[in-house]
Amino acid sequence: MNITVQEAMTIYPLSEGKIVAGAGGISRMISALNLMDAPDIYNWMKQGELLLTTGYAMKDSSELFVELLHNLNERGSAGLGIKLGRYWKEIPSTVLKEADRLNFPLIELPFEITFSEQITALFGAQFERNTKKLNQVLDIQKQLVDFALQANERSNYFEEIQAILQCPFAVVDVLGNLLYNATSVSQKELLSQWPWQPEYRLSRMLGQLTYHIPLWKNSQLLGYFLVMSSSLRNSSSDKGVYHQAAVILSYHLEEIQLHQTLTIDLRLGEAIERYLQGSLSLDEVEERAKRLSGDFWKGAYLCIVTPLNEMSLHEQVQKKVFIRQLQDAMKDAPPLTELTSHHMFVHSKLFSLIQIPDKLGANFTTIKRIAGSYSQLLRFLLNGSPSSYISSIKRTLENFMVGYEECMETQRLSEQFAIDEPDIYFSNLEFTYLLRHVPAAVMKAYTNTLLQPLLQKDEEYITEMLRTIGSYFEHNGLINETAKDLFIHRNTVLYRLEKIGELLHLDLKNPNDLLRIKLALLFKQLL
Repeated sequence: MNITVQEAMTIYPLSEGKIVAGAGGISRMISALNLMDAPDIYNWMKQGELLLTTGYAMKDSSELFVELLHNLNERGSAGLGIKLGRYWKEIPSTVLKEADRLNFPLIELPFEITFSEQITALFGAQFERNTKKLNQVLDIQKQLVDFALQANERSNYFEEIQAILQCPFAVVDVLGNLLYNATSVSQKELLSQWPWQPEYRLSRMLGQLTYHIPLWKNSQLLGYFLVMSSSLRNSSSDKGVYHQAAVILSYHLEEIQLHQTLTIDLRLGEAIERYLQGSLSLDEVEERAKRLSGDFWKGAYLCIVTPLNEMSLHEQVQKKVFIRQLQDAMKDAPPLTELTSHHMFVHSKLFSLIQIPDKLGANFTTIKRIAGSYSQLLRFLLNGSPSSYISSIKRTLENFMVGYEECMETQRLSEQFAIDEPDIYFSNLEFTYLLRHVPAAVMKAYTNTLLQPLLQKDEEYITEMLRTIGSYFEHNGLINETAKDLFIHRNTVLYRLEKIGELLHLDLKNPNDLLRIKLALLFKQLL
């Protein structure tokens, strides 16, 4: 049985009786009924039981009556129902006062109705309540099953499950990010004791009974389902429903998180477009960017822009489908498999942010490996050969728009100099970007003065030497890499570099001389 004293008093024929004292305890729960007239009845009483008696055991002794109240209260009894008329004509005032002091319900039962009738009525009412509750639970379970079978990427998972359960709940992912909150408790209060142990437990949160359910999928912890409901205290059937909802959430949680990520990414792309049009401030763009997943902005990352003009991407749904395909493909493409990334569209250009884990090292070798794999994957998905423009490494939220601008400048410079490569890096064009405003006359004079001894040779020799020194710079002074690029022996590379130094009267081991010839080559390219 699971009914309060107050609810029991509304059921006929108990409703013919009345609570004469201890009304402050009418919310006590009745778990069972006990019927006995013995002086030491309390020794057999269990917590939550309601005792029905004629008062024979303490007849004519108000002291025994008070003692019985104390013992029953200590046992956690729900209350005492006494039938007046045979052994007690009325309940003594001392007993009434003590019952009020203890907030222990004292019920005066109607004399003409038998105990069996009262017991039968209470159990009958409880049976009806249980049957109704069971039907409600079965209906909720059916709705959950129907939802699980019909759910798809367009489903609003949290809201639809909320509508079925009809109770507030919150969902937290395994990193402590609040994915959904329909409770009256704030995010700070919900996560006040984070991190949590992956266990099923009941707790109180700001006075509300809360059931913590870990969300597991294939033995992997995905997050937590927090249900707030007053019925949790005594109803195992409700817990069963919540467990079923948790299983559905666990199954779909990756889909839910991906859907939320796609929505945030696409909205950030729209914000960047508005910023570039001058209708949104940079602060507002950065505020939207803060919503990206987890600790994305705490590490190194790359910005990559890939123009997709040949694609018809006017519909938002089509954009979502493409990004979903891209995210799925990245999961199966080393070294992109474990990388956190975000993708959005800005003026028909795919703008991607790809995090670089600390363990990989934020260096140019890592950048080329990640960016090269990413652009190769894009070409496969698009059945084409778009070029990707890659920024230098960025490390803070405030720099992601700088990264976007570097990508756009890389595209502009590559088009200016007819650079036709699948991956074009800002770091390779950075000096060009910085020096593009130097007057042409200054660049020409500097270049002719420095390279004059070389430029006096025949055309084939000039081309061979300039190609060698250019590859040497491109491969950061690595002789073996330069030799591989030019398909010549490393000794040939060393010989050519030595000849260039002799001709130009430069020491290529001297950083200042290296910078001088680097500037001359850049000026020549710009001219």
